Amino acid sequence: MKSFFKDILTRMAVTLVSSILFAVVSLFLLGALIASLVDEAKVEHQPDSILTINLTMNLTDRPGGFGFEELTRQALTDEQEPPQMHLWEVLKALRKAKSDPKVNALFIKGGFMPSGYGCGYAAVQELLQGITDFKKSKKPVIGYMRNPSQLDYLVYSLCDQLSMDPSGSLLLKGLSSEAMFFGEAFDKYGIGIQVVRTGEFKGAVEPFISTQFSDENRAQINRLLRLRWNDYVSTISKNRSVNQKVIRQKLAKDYLYKPEEALEHKLVDLIAPYDQMVDQLIELGSFDDKSSFIEIDFIDYLDRPNPQEKLAQEIGTETPKIKIIYVEGAIIDGWGDDGEAVGGHQIANRLQEARADENCRAIVLRVNSPGGSVSGSDAILQELRRVRQDGVPVVVSMGSVAASGGYWIATECDRLLASKQTITGSIGVFGLLPNFKNIAAGYGLYWDAVKTHDHSDIMSVSRPKSPQELTVIQEHVESLYAKFIHLVATARNMEIEKVLSIAEGRVWTGIDAKAEGLVDGFGGIEAAVLQAVKLAEIGDNYQVVEVPGVETPLHALEEMFEVSSTTSPKYLPKKSGSVTKITNEIQHYLSFLQSLNDPRQAYGILPWYRRGFGFID
Repeated sequence: MKSFFKDILTRMAVTLVSSILFAVVSLFLLGALIASLVDEAKVEHQPDSILTINLTMNLTDRPGGFGFEELTRQALTDEQEPPQMHLWEVLKALRKAKSDPKVNALFIKGGFMPSGYGCGYAAVQELLQGITDFKKSKKPVIGYMRNPSQLDYLVYSLCDQLSMDPSGSLLLKGLSSEAMFFGEAFDKYGIGIQVVRTGEFKGAVEPFISTQFSDENRAQINRLLRLRWNDYVSTISKNRSVNQKVIRQKLAKDYLYKPEEALEHKLVDLIAPYDQMVDQLIELGSFDDKSSFIEIDFIDYLDRPNPQEKLAQEIGTETPKIKIIYVEGAIIDGWGDDGEAVGGHQIANRLQEARADENCRAIVLRVNSPGGSVSGSDAILQELRRVRQDGVPVVVSMGSVAASGGYWIATECDRLLASKQTITGSIGVFGLLPNFKNIAAGYGLYWDAVKTHDHSDIMSVSRPKSPQELTVIQEHVESLYAKFIHLVATARNMEIEKVLSIAEGRVWTGIDAKAEGLVDGFGGIEAAVLQAVKLAEIGDNYQVVEVPGVETPLHALEEMFEVSSTTSPKYLPKKSGSVTKITNEIQHYLSFLQSLNDPRQAYGILPWYRRGFGFID
């Protein structure tokens, strides 16, 4: 009888789950059908409007997807992630607003909510350039902040008028790069880690074999942080018209500012509650029917194509195309692309499709990646070679980071541009070889193998590698390093000795890279597109196609669940307690280990890089 009821309950659970999945999938398909029949209506805005940028978003390089999990969460609950906007569409919208007679001013509020590789320092700098260009229209840029992060304040410092909430504060504490080290813990719990590597500066493996940064790695990270902080301070001092020497002296001891102190030091212009801020915005624009200012939400102002326009972009036009292909996240072997990890074969396939498109006249490869699998990186490089052999020019645009494997794929191109604060270089290769023999034995778990040779299970995690096996793997890693050096020397027209002197895993800023000959010049994604147009010799008649493109929830589904882009979503809270920070740090390294899927366990990656590098709040 007991087994009978157990069987009944099991069948009921399976039926319930299946029904829910069927309902969700059916709604998705119905929405897709409706979207294919109905054109998407553009949001019209009124004259004398204020365009509002809410920084409560994740600013990425690549367009964001709209996954099944997010779709069901938005459909079945009132919670959703902060909106994701990507750099190209944001810069396009700012250019449009600059000459839009209906837009009277730009209003900035909120604070960044980074995720994955979003909100990188170089991307935020390009946002600043877009706002600076908008200001040429003589339209005011107004900001209102409460408790901004340092990265938020970089944007706020550019405002013509910056107000601060009376209960707010401003913390300008400097930069840090913190990593968790597992070396002693792995020893204690019986997890074996064997390493083969090249270059004294290749600090990628340190978190797994040590308890602290090596002197060499500490020195280069310290240098990078100080260079970035210098750039940060010089930027805000210029934007706020405050003497740089004075602001450095103040920040050395006065780094947590109350509103009155921020006003005294000219870091803000006004202290005002939000309703007073609204009154000022009404003076710049017009009343709406709610006694507030007429507002255009930035997400509604973006030029996001509807499904029909997207299809026309792909197959229905003879207009020459510049394709931006995004490589954002750690490079893995194989397929997939979620903004945090991207498969080498996935990018290679996108390059193949671009090469097969006769209307694609040039490619911009936007790289925002710390590297990863050597096999995955090389798959991308091989396809880039085929693209160029077919006469299609390639311009590489480096984002916030393009290091190790991220630089590997950037070596062979027609033009290589970086931000001055791009983190790049890290020319080196390592192998990470974990084994779980001892920890498993502690739980009574053992492996046994039947094999033709002693080394037939060399890639198994069940045992440590023998000295002879380590020698073989070390030679393989050294051969990959030699290949990397040769790639750079050939592509950058350098002597081998010169490349060796700047390699060994050393990490550089974009300014360093330009001085050392690792990049051709400075410029963001817009400059890269213009360079691609010039190389393709196609004049002004062209369209830019992003790969992957923007994916949004279907409007039919939004209507069914009464979801609108103009509503104020309930964002998921950002957990930041002490315990949460520790668990998040552990999860970060566990995710990193899971992404190490190179078939030969050979990697070129910079795992201590975090978005924004140094801006940890």
